[in-house]
Amino acid sequence: MRLSLGARLYLGTVVAAAIGCIALYAPKIQLDQKFLSTLLFFAIIAFLAEIYEVELTYRRRTSTSVAILAGAIFLGGIPLGLATVLPATLAAEIILRWDKLSKGFSTFISYVAFNVSQLIVTVTAAGTVFELTGGHPPPYQTIADFIPPTLAFLTYVLVNTSLVSGIIHLTEGVSLSYHLRFNLRHLHIQLLSLGVLSILLAVVYAMSPRYILLVLIPLALVHISLRGYMRLRQQAREAFEKMTQSLMERDYYTGAHSEAVAELAQRIAREIGLPEDEADRIGAAARVHDLGKIAIPDEILFKEDGLTAKEWEVIKQHPVRSAELLKGIEIYN
Repeated sequence: MRLSLGARLYLGTVVAAAIGCIALYAPKIQLDQKFLSTLLFFAIIAFLAEIYEVELTYRRRTSTSVAILAGAIFLGGIPLGLATVLPATLAAEIILRWDKLSKGFSTFISYVAFNVSQLIVTVTAAGTVFELTGGHPPPYQTIADFIPPTLAFLTYVLVNTSLVSGIIHLTEGVSLSYHLRFNLRHLHIQLLSLGVLSILLAVVYAMSPRYILLVLIPLALVHISLRGYMRLRQQAREAFEKMTQSLMERDYYTGAHSEAVAELAQRIAREIGLPEDEADRIGAAARVHDLGKIAIPDEILFKEDGLTAKEWEVIKQHPVRSAELLKGIEIYN
């Protein structure tokens, strides 16, 4: 993958900012027993969360590590947040992006360097907001105590989304606001849950690490819900595409036509600069646009002579039937 000049400058800026964050806060890390035990715990679960990331759409992934890294900030500020994110994310990214080596070492390094660096910058930004608003480690006794971690979590989400949107914009030409709009539209419940769990994680860990399962179980459930949500979307899509394949076996012309329309629709979508996942979604919709023909009787669909006015009215209803079959299916709406 050959990055444009703008993308290379952006990547370099984010990496330089991450190095600056580490240089600024590394001397503040105090390697005592309490810090190391907390670091070990959070680094391990953050690594596992990153490894089992969830693919939201084409090449768009997320993980529940946001709650873990935010929780580390609430417990130990920026030093603990950085000490957690660096080993956990670096190890996870090397494993996850190993296949990028087939495209060249520079491509592999670009992916790993950006993903690790943007999280370092994100953690630093969230930690800075946490400190500037008077944040402190738990226990939290008043409503005012919850304001700094809440603002810090919002900062985490906004900075992370903005940095990722920037590189996607420069490499794929996608609108800068697209990634943020997608998260707010489709993942607001999960993000709200992760925000609550990040605070709960810090509060419970501060009480006693032995109680941490009380938080890890709902955190795992959020992760499972994300995976289930995406699996359901994929299964719904596959089910309707199999119905289209069945129609193709019944009527080869319609099947071939649907595939041709899908290919052309995706090419046009890419040509006008739509995001790859939007192009993929348009292709999926085009592939099933004639699905309503499954309800048309054979004697009309395969009639060799001209259609009567009544039969033509039946044929013209197939787009309506397609819409009715796909109504309420999120990936086609």
